[in-house]
Amino acid sequence: MELLTAIGERETKWLQKFGEKRYPREPLYKEFYGHQLVDPQVQIKYLADYLKVAPHLVPDGEELNAPTIRHPDLSPSNIFISETGNITGIIDWQHTAVLPIFVQAKIPKHFQNYGDDDSENFRRPKLAEGVDAMSESDREVEMKLYRRRQVHYFYLGYTSSRNKPHFHAMGKHNLVLRNQLYDIAARPWEGDNTSLQAQLIRTLEHWPEIRAGGEAPPIQYSEAESRECLERDAKQKNADEQMQQVREAIGVDIEGWVPNDEFESAKARAEAIKSEMAQAADSEKERREFEELWPFQDHEEMD
Repeated sequence: MELLTAIGERETKWLQKFGEKRYPREPLYKEFYGHQLVDPQVQIKYLADYLKVAPHLVPDGEELNAPTIRHPDLSPSNIFISETGNITGIIDWQHTAVLPIFVQAKIPKHFQNYGDDDSENFRRPKLAEGVDAMSESDREVEMKLYRRRQVHYFYLGYTSSRNKPHFHAMGKHNLVLRNQLYDIAARPWEGDNTSLQAQLIRTLEHWPEIRAGGEAPPIQYSEAESRECLERDAKQKNADEQMQQVREAIGVDIEGWVPNDEFESAKARAEAIKSEMAQAADSEKERREFEELWPFQDHEEMD
């Protein structure tokens, strides 16, 4: 329990001392906050709600609380693979920590497909009927979904046979909810007053799975507030997906990095995509807003 409360207290104290109104780090989020500066006091309120929930998140059972070391970023760029397909090395261990397994056990974000009913229920991936008769664009969407489901499914499948403690710790929906809430509460605030509350709402929706004894949740939100928050969260997730598609088309990672020898070609692709998207604007006002929100802006480097 001390771990769960510590991260909420840490983020609260940081915001109380250093938090200032700011725009969201993700430019596309600006319209969801009315193009206004976002107030950190709202996030402090949701951290206070998290701290009320945190003591109830510790699962029963010694095996689910066992200290476990786990690499925090198993992205493809951190995994070295030989030409024969063998893993030869894993880098980027600097943020590794020993924590209870119920907060460590998860599908790496590059492999997971949460939010999809088939993936979350461990159903074997199947292509939609009539995929060969679909238009090229629809078939591309279907194939992309199929690949995401495959990666999620096979990660779980191999984990269930080769790492049973890990599989058991992430094999129940209520454990995934605890894990996700812990992760979101521990994130540094970047002008997003939605994600933490949305995860708290999802936790409350499944409260009987977390506290099976009929214990009432320590916080609650009105139906209208919950609906508004979840709708905004869905818009933010959609914006995240759009940005990922743009990054993939340009050839940059989530931090904007690109190999030196590909910089000029990536810059040219970014300009081409920006021009195409600006021309698709329905009005001059929308075009100006797009120019403002375009995330790949030149900026001064700060020490």
